[in-house]
Amino acid sequence: MNPELAVEIKNVVIGVLELGIAPERLDDTVSLYSPVVGLDSLSLLHILVEIEKRFDIEIDDEDVMAAELSDVGSLVAMIRQVVDAKGAGE
Repeated sequence: MNPELAVEIKNVVIGVLELGIAPERLDDTVSLYSPVVGLDSLSLLHILVEIEKRFDIEIDDEDVMAAELSDVGSLVAMIRQVVDAKGAGE
């Protein structure tokens, strides 16, 4: 497992949502829909597009729907699966 990947993903979330906090303050258990994060469907789309650009990956809609994104950790886990699958395919 790559802890730097989680930090990079959290940095994307923080940057897109303009949260103004350090990635270590964005715990995996924090709800994506909490007042701390304040995610909505449009901001999720912006985050996913930025992650696709940053990691040179493509995230399928099916992956997003199957992930049942509820907290920061679930988002990190979904992205990690996509990144790992890309690495295995190369």
